[in-house]
Amino acid sequence: MPAPRFQPLKPGRPILGFNPQVVLRALPVVSLWGFAGVGALAVVGSAIPRFQRDVLDLVPVVRKYYVDDVPDSDKPF
Repeated sequence: MPAPRFQPLKPGRPILGFNPQVVLRALPVVSLWGFAGVGALAVVGSAIPRFQRDVLDLVPVVRKYYVDDVPDSDKPF
């Protein structure tokens, strides 16, 4: 039985100027921007009731902050 022949991966032409080295070098910066973007979206969207119900209620620590304990008789509207 002949041994299988494996061809090593050769670096090909970069797609749109991106090759694996460029992607790996930019990954930490892109992940920090993504984390900051999600945080900004959570802060800006926290005033929207639907965003509170659908997204922020799923986070256990944040859920307690948005619980409405004010009785209906004390609400102006």
